[in-house]
Amino acid sequence: MAQLLFTARTGGVSTDEFSSLNLGDHVGDNPADVSQNREILGKLVSQSAPVFMDQVHGDSVVEITAESRKLVTADAIITKVVGLPLVVLVADCLPILISGGSVVGAVHAGRKGILNGIISNTVLAMRNLGARELKAKIGPAICRDCYEVDLQMYENALSQSAELATSPEQHCLDLVAAAKSQLQSLGVETTSVDICTAHDTNYFSYRRDGQTGRSAGVIVL
Repeated sequence: MAQLLFTARTGGVSTDEFSSLNLGDHVGDNPADVSQNREILGKLVSQSAPVFMDQVHGDSVVEITAESRKLVTADAIITKVVGLPLVVLVADCLPILISGGSVVGAVHAGRKGILNGIISNTVLAMRNLGARELKAKIGPAICRDCYEVDLQMYENALSQSAELATSPEQHCLDLVAAAKSQLQSLGVETTSVDICTAHDTNYFSYRRDGQTGRSAGVIVL
Protein backbone atom coordinates (compact mmCIF):
# COMPACT_ATOMS: atom_id res chain seq x y z
CA MET A 1 0.00 0.00 0.00
CA ALA A 2 1.32 3.45 -0.92
CA GLN A 3 2.27 5.94 1.78
CA LEU A 4 1.23 9.58 1.37
CA LEU A 5 2.45 12.75 3.06
CA PHE A 6 1.57 16.43 2.74
CA THR A 7 3.97 18.77 4.52
CA ALA A 8 3.12 22.04 6.26
CA ARG A 9 5.63 24.83 6.74
CA THR A 10 6.98 23.81 10.17
CA GLY A 11 9.78 21.42 11.08
CA GLY A 12 12.65 22.77 9.00
CA VAL A 13 15.59 25.14 9.27
CA SER A 14 14.78 27.98 6.85
CA THR A 15 14.16 31.47 8.20
CA ASP A 16 12.17 34.64 7.51
CA GLU A 17 9.58 34.28 4.73
CA PHE A 18 10.80 30.72 4.08
CA SER A 19 10.31 29.59 7.68
CA SER A 20 10.75 26.80 8.16
CA LEU A 21 10.34 23.65 6.06
CA ASN A 22 10.78 25.24 2.65
CA LEU A 23 11.52 22.54 0.09
CA GLY A 24 11.76 24.75 -3.00
CA ASP A 25 15.24 25.44 -4.34
CA HIS A 26 14.09 28.09 -6.84
CA VAL A 27 12.47 30.67 -4.56
CA GLY A 28 15.47 32.60 -3.19
CA ASP A 29 16.05 30.64 0.01
CA ASN A 30 19.54 29.73 1.30
CA PRO A 31 20.53 26.61 -0.73
CA ALA A 32 22.13 25.00 2.34
CA ASP A 33 18.88 25.37 4.27
CA VAL A 34 16.85 23.89 1.42
CA SER A 35 19.25 20.97 1.18
CA GLN A 36 18.89 20.31 4.91
CA ASN A 37 15.11 20.57 4.67
CA ARG A 38 15.11 18.00 1.88
CA GLU A 39 17.21 15.70 4.02
CA ILE A 40 14.64 16.08 6.80
CA LEU A 41 11.90 15.16 4.36
CA GLY A 42 13.84 12.15 3.11
CA LYS A 43 14.21 10.79 6.63
CA LEU A 44 10.46 11.07 7.14
CA VAL A 45 9.44 8.99 4.15
CA SER A 46 12.06 6.48 2.98
CA GLN A 47 15.62 5.24 2.90
CA SER A 48 15.81 6.44 -0.73
CA ALA A 49 16.38 10.06 -1.66
CA PRO A 50 13.14 11.75 -2.80
CA VAL A 51 12.76 12.58 -6.48
CA PHE A 52 11.79 16.18 -7.30
CA MET A 53 10.59 17.80 -10.53
CA ASP A 54 11.43 21.00 -12.37
CA GLN A 55 7.77 22.04 -12.62
CA VAL A 56 6.76 24.27 -15.54
CA HIS A 57 2.92 24.24 -15.57
CA GLY A 58 2.98 21.91 -18.56
CA ASP A 59 1.48 18.54 -19.48
CA SER A 60 4.50 16.23 -19.40
CA VAL A 61 4.53 13.01 -17.39
CA VAL A 62 7.84 11.21 -16.77
CA GLU A 63 8.37 7.70 -15.47
CA ILE A 64 11.11 7.45 -12.84
CA THR A 65 12.98 4.14 -12.86
CA ALA A 66 15.69 2.69 -10.64
CA GLU A 67 18.23 3.80 -13.24
CA SER A 68 16.88 7.32 -13.89
CA ARG A 69 16.40 9.33 -10.74
CA LYS A 70 17.81 12.68 -11.86
CA LEU A 71 15.77 15.89 -11.83
CA VAL A 72 13.32 15.96 -14.74
CA THR A 73 11.32 18.78 -16.30
CA ALA A 74 7.71 17.68 -15.86
CA ASP A 75 4.53 18.34 -13.93
CA ALA A 76 3.90 14.72 -13.05
CA ILE A 77 6.18 11.83 -12.23
CA ILE A 78 5.21 8.17 -11.89
CA THR A 79 7.07 5.07 -10.79
CA LYS A 80 6.87 1.32 -10.18
CA VAL A 81 9.97 1.41 -7.94
CA VAL A 82 9.18 0.35 -4.39
CA GLY A 83 10.49 2.69 -1.69
CA LEU A 84 11.19 5.62 -4.04
CA PRO A 85 9.49 8.85 -2.87
CA LEU A 86 8.00 11.10 -5.56
CA VAL A 87 7.61 14.78 -4.66
CA VAL A 88 5.40 17.58 -5.96
CA LEU A 89 6.07 21.12 -4.69
CA VAL A 90 3.31 23.68 -4.22
CA ALA A 91 2.39 27.03 -2.72
CA ASP A 92 -1.29 27.22 -3.83
CA CYS A 93 -1.40 24.81 -6.79
CA LEU A 94 -2.85 21.35 -6.22
CA PRO A 95 -0.55 18.53 -5.08
CA ILE A 96 -2.29 15.38 -6.32
CA LEU A 97 -1.01 11.98 -5.19
CA ILE A 98 -2.30 8.93 -7.07
CA SER A 99 -1.90 5.27 -6.22
CA GLY A 100 -2.85 2.30 -8.32
CA GLY A 101 -1.56 -1.03 -7.10
CA SER A 102 1.96 -1.33 -8.45
CA VAL A 103 2.21 2.28 -9.69
CA VAL A 104 2.16 5.65 -7.94
CA GLY A 105 2.25 9.22 -9.21
CA ALA A 106 2.72 12.81 -8.02
CA VAL A 107 1.02 15.61 -9.96
CA HIS A 108 1.43 19.39 -9.93
CA ALA A 109 -1.87 20.89 -11.09
CA GLY A 110 -2.45 24.62 -11.23
CA ARG A 111 -4.79 26.44 -13.61
CA LYS A 112 -2.58 25.83 -16.64
CA GLY A 113 -1.99 22.19 -15.79
CA ILE A 114 -5.68 21.48 -15.31
CA LEU A 115 -6.46 23.08 -18.67
CA ASN A 116 -3.47 21.43 -20.39
CA GLY A 117 -4.55 17.92 -19.41
CA ILE A 118 -1.85 17.00 -16.91
CA ILE A 119 -4.33 14.96 -14.85
CA SER A 120 -5.62 12.82 -17.72
CA ASN A 121 -2.09 12.41 -19.07
CA THR A 122 -0.95 11.06 -15.70
CA VAL A 123 -3.84 8.65 -15.31
CA LEU A 124 -3.28 7.30 -18.83
CA ALA A 125 0.46 6.90 -18.24
CA MET A 126 -0.14 5.07 -14.96
CA ARG A 127 -2.66 2.72 -16.56
CA ASN A 128 -0.20 2.03 -19.37
CA LEU A 129 2.21 0.83 -16.65
CA GLY A 130 -0.42 -1.52 -15.25
CA ALA A 131 -2.11 0.62 -12.59
CA ARG A 132 -5.55 -0.57 -11.48
CA GLU A 133 -8.23 0.78 -9.13
CA LEU A 134 -6.68 4.24 -8.99
CA LYS A 135 -7.15 6.43 -5.94
CA ALA A 136 -6.21 10.10 -5.70
CA LYS A 137 -5.74 12.45 -2.79
CA ILE A 138 -5.69 16.24 -3.33
CA GLY A 139 -3.62 18.03 -0.72
CA PRO A 140 -3.71 21.57 0.68
CA ALA A 141 -4.33 24.10 -2.10
CA ILE A 142 -5.91 27.47 -2.74
CA CYS A 143 -9.70 27.44 -2.37
CA ARG A 144 -12.40 28.69 -4.72
CA ASP A 145 -12.78 31.96 -2.81
CA CYS A 146 -9.09 32.92 -2.92
CA TYR A 147 -8.08 32.29 -6.53
CA GLU A 148 -9.37 35.43 -8.22
CA VAL A 149 -8.40 36.08 -11.86
CA ASP A 150 -9.44 38.81 -14.27
CA LEU A 151 -12.80 38.35 -15.98
CA GLN A 152 -11.36 37.50 -19.39
CA MET A 153 -9.12 34.79 -17.93
CA TYR A 154 -12.09 33.48 -15.96
CA GLU A 155 -14.26 33.22 -19.07
CA ASN A 156 -11.45 31.67 -21.14
CA ALA A 157 -10.81 29.05 -18.46
CA LEU A 158 -14.51 28.17 -18.19
CA SER A 159 -14.74 27.71 -21.95
CA GLN A 160 -12.28 24.83 -21.51
CA SER A 161 -13.41 23.49 -18.12
CA ALA A 162 -16.82 24.52 -16.80
CA GLU A 163 -16.07 22.87 -13.45
CA LEU A 164 -13.76 25.78 -12.62
CA ALA A 165 -16.74 28.12 -12.29
CA THR A 166 -17.69 30.20 -9.27
CA SER A 167 -19.55 33.31 -10.54
CA PRO A 168 -18.85 36.15 -13.02
CA GLU A 169 -19.13 38.60 -10.12
CA GLN A 170 -16.54 36.74 -8.08
CA HIS A 171 -14.51 35.46 -11.09
CA CYS A 172 -12.49 33.07 -8.96
CA LEU A 173 -11.49 29.62 -10.23
CA ASP A 174 -12.31 26.44 -8.33
CA LEU A 175 -9.24 24.33 -9.04
CA VAL A 176 -10.16 21.58 -6.58
CA ALA A 177 -13.63 21.06 -8.07
CA ALA A 178 -12.21 20.91 -11.59
CA ALA A 179 -9.52 18.42 -10.59
CA LYS A 180 -12.03 16.22 -8.77
CA SER A 181 -14.32 16.26 -11.79
CA GLN A 182 -11.52 15.27 -14.15
CA LEU A 183 -10.29 12.48 -11.90
CA GLN A 184 -13.73 11.06 -11.24
CA SER A 185 -14.62 11.14 -14.94
CA LEU A 186 -11.53 9.00 -15.50
CA GLY A 187 -12.73 6.47 -12.94
CA VAL A 188 -10.35 7.56 -10.19
CA GLU A 189 -11.66 7.48 -6.62
CA THR A 190 -10.85 10.96 -5.31
CA THR A 191 -10.72 12.67 -1.94
CA SER A 192 -9.26 15.98 -0.77
CA VAL A 193 -7.99 17.37 2.51
CA ASP A 194 -9.89 20.65 1.94
CA ILE A 195 -7.32 22.99 3.48
CA CYS A 196 -6.88 26.38 1.80
CA THR A 197 -3.24 27.42 1.65
CA ALA A 198 -4.15 31.10 1.38
CA HIS A 199 -6.38 31.01 4.46
CA ASP A 200 -4.17 28.80 6.63
CA THR A 201 -0.84 30.38 7.60
CA ASN A 202 0.53 26.93 8.48
CA TYR A 203 1.09 26.55 4.72
CA PHE A 204 3.07 28.48 2.13
CA SER A 205 0.92 30.60 -0.20
CA TYR A 206 2.25 32.56 -3.15
CA ARG A 207 -1.06 34.35 -3.55
CA ARG A 208 -1.04 35.50 0.06
CA ASP A 209 2.63 36.30 0.58
CA GLY A 210 4.38 36.72 -2.77
CA GLN A 211 7.90 35.52 -2.05
CA THR A 212 7.53 32.36 -0.01
CA GLY A 213 8.55 28.74 0.32
CA ARG A 214 7.13 25.52 -1.09
CA SER A 215 5.40 22.64 0.66
CA ALA A 216 5.37 19.09 -0.66
CA GLY A 217 3.11 16.23 -1.46
CA VAL A 218 5.00 12.93 -1.28
CA ILE A 219 3.97 9.42 -2.29
CA VAL A 220 5.95 6.21 -1.84
CA LEU A 221 5.07 2.76 -3.15
